[in-house]
Amino acid sequence: MIAFLMERLLQREGYRVTVFTHAARALAAVRDHAEPFDLVITDYNMPGMSGLEFARAVRELHPDSPVAITSGYISEELRAQAPAAGVSELIYKPNTVEELFAAVDRLARAVLRPPSR
Repeated sequence: MIAFLMERLLQREGYRVTVFTHAARALAAVRDHAEPFDLVITDYNMPGMSGLEFARAVRELHPDSPVAITSGYISEELRAQAPAAGVSELIYKPNTVEELFAAVDRLARAVLRPPSR
């Protein structure tokens, strides 16, 4: 239900959204999709695979795809492990819709305009 709600809200903001409620299906889509997804947002607690494991798997397939993790409890351990797993941003939940949109916008802009070197 929450995934459907987030999908609708992001679509209303003009984003193309693909939602999965099973990590294995989402990872298969990332692997099988001809073009990498511009942004991947995953929950930290998922059945069968943690958000960190999922982020690592996505980054192995598409190293430049930004990955964000949402969690109701962002511990110091998660903060420490996230960068090594390729996580671009941690999003605290319950977050407001505005906070989610701001995070998506930041990460989308990073994809469209990579930092200058």
